[in-house]
Amino acid sequence: MNYLTGFIFIVLVAIIIRQRHQFEKMRQSGRFMSYYAKLNENAKLHAKFRADTAETLLKMYGYDFDKISSGDTSRVIVSEAEKQVTVLEHEKRRRELDEHDKHFEQVKAEYESEIV
Repeated sequence: MNYLTGFIFIVLVAIIIRQRHQFEKMRQSGRFMSYYAKLNENAKLHAKFRADTAETLLKMYGYDFDKISSGDTSRVIVSEAEKQVTVLEHEKRRRELDEHDKHFEQVKAEYESEIV
């Protein structure tokens, strides 16, 4: 009878240890998914910024993206004032992207510190 009680006790301890291991893996996957969501959000912002950069360059040369996609490649003369406004808007978006990058770097450092 003592052997049976000892065996049951060992099995229960093993179950508790296994559950702790599973909970830790679950916490790690939760942290990873949170980090991965931020990573994807940051990648999406960078892709949008690159597309905006290409569209801005087309505007500065006098082309319209919507017209080009429909097959019209005619140019419009763009004044220097309009170019300056476009450049200022682009720089504003660049600063916003830099702020998002700083926030992402904080999230990345936090995630890496939790892993180790």
